[in-house]
Amino acid sequence: MLALEGIKVLDFCRNAPGMFATMILADLGADVLMVERPMDETRAAYERIVAGIDGRQDELRHASFNALQRNKRSLALNLKAAESREVFHRLAVDADVVVEGFRPGVVDRLGVGYDQVREINPRAVYCSVSGYGQTGPYAQMAGHDINYISFAGALGLIGNSAGEKPVIPLNLIADYAGGGLCGAVGILAALMAREKTGRGQYVDIAMTEGVLYMLCGAIADALSQGYQATRGGNRLNGGSPYYNVYRTADGKYFSIAAIEPWFWENLCRSIGREDLIPHQSAGDQKRAEIAETLEGVFLTRTRDEWFEALRDANISVGKVYDLEEALRDPQAIQRGMVVELEAPGISEGKVIQPGIPFHLSETPGKVRHPGSVTGQHTEEVLTDLGYTPIQIDGLLARGVVASG
Repeated sequence: MLALEGIKVLDFCRNAPGMFATMILADLGADVLMVERPMDETRAAYERIVAGIDGRQDELRHASFNALQRNKRSLALNLKAAESREVFHRLAVDADVVVEGFRPGVVDRLGVGYDQVREINPRAVYCSVSGYGQTGPYAQMAGHDINYISFAGALGLIGNSAGEKPVIPLNLIADYAGGGLCGAVGILAALMAREKTGRGQYVDIAMTEGVLYMLCGAIADALSQGYQATRGGNRLNGGSPYYNVYRTADGKYFSIAAIEPWFWENLCRSIGREDLIPHQSAGDQKRAEIAETLEGVFLTRTRDEWFEALRDANISVGKVYDLEEALRDPQAIQRGMVVELEAPGISEGKVIQPGIPFHLSETPGKVRHPGSVTGQHTEEVLTDLGYTPIQIDGLLARGVVASG
C-alpha cells in the first residue's frame, strides 16, 4: 500500500514549483493527472524549444528523464475552448486535490478556479502556488526564483562578502522548497483537516513567503542578538573558517562544519595544528590568519584523501560533488536515492532519476513509471469519464483535447 493511494489529484501546473508539489504527492501514491495544454499551441511550442525538444522522440526522451512528470498521467485539454468546461467538471467531481501555478485570477477566468471546484466538489483541496500569493501589492507581478529570494532576503545573504554582488544559486530555494515543498505540506495538512471536518479548503502558497519562513533561524539570530546579517559575514554563510569550503590539491573542494568546540578540536588535532584550538572564535585579524592557514593545509591533499583521513575523526566534513558524482555516491545508492527506470521508446531504454527521501516504514513511496508526454492518456481519461469513442473523436477534431 502507498500512503496516498486512492487520492486523486488534478495538476494544472506549468512550471517546477507546482509540479514538484504534485510529484511529491505522486511519489507517495496519489493518482496525479496533468491537465496540460495541447502541444500545438504557441506557448507550448515555445516551451518545447526551451526544453530542447525537437519532435516526438525528443519529447518522449525529455519526459522520461523529467522526474517532475513521473508517476503522472497526462490529459491535453484546451481550457480556452468552451467545451473543455464539461470535461473539467467531470474531472472535478471526484478530485481530492487540485493544484495550479498561474498568476492570481487566471484559473477563475478559465472557469477552473476554487469557487467553481468548490461548487462541484466541496471536499476538494485546492492549492494555488504563486510568487507572491493571491493578495497584496505584488500579487500580479511576474517573477521567478531569483526575484522571490531577493524579496525574502535570502539572495542578499548568499555570496563571499558584502562588498561583492550576491551569488545566484540554482532555483531550489523558492521554486522547489518555498513553492513545491511548502505546497505539498499545505495540501497534506488540508487533507488531514478534511478527515475531521469533511470539507476541503483553499491553500494559498506564495514562494516568497516560503523562503522567508525558512529564514526563521537567521531572523531569530539577527533580531535576538542585535546584529546585521550580511553576505559572507556570518558564521554559517562563509564568515567562519570552521564552517567553510576549501580547495584541495586536485582542484576540487572539501567542506568543513566544525561548529561544535569538540569538532573544532578534533579537526585541529587531525591536521596537526593543535595551536589553533583556542582560537575558534577569534576576532577579524586572527580569523583571517586561521582561514589562510586552513587554505594552505587543505591544498596538501586531494579531496578524496582528506575525506578518508577525516571521515572517522568525529568531524563534520563533506566532499563537494558535481551532480554526476552525487549520483554515484554509495550513501545515496544504498538509501535508494538513485533509481533506474525502464523507459520504453527511447534509445537508452532506461533512465536514472533521484529517489524518494520519505522513508516510511509501512507505506513507502515508489517511482512507478517515468514521465508521460503531453496527451498520452487523453483518450483513456475521457473513456473513464464516460465519453464514447464518437464523442472523443469529436472533441479531438474540434481541438478541445489532443492525444499524445
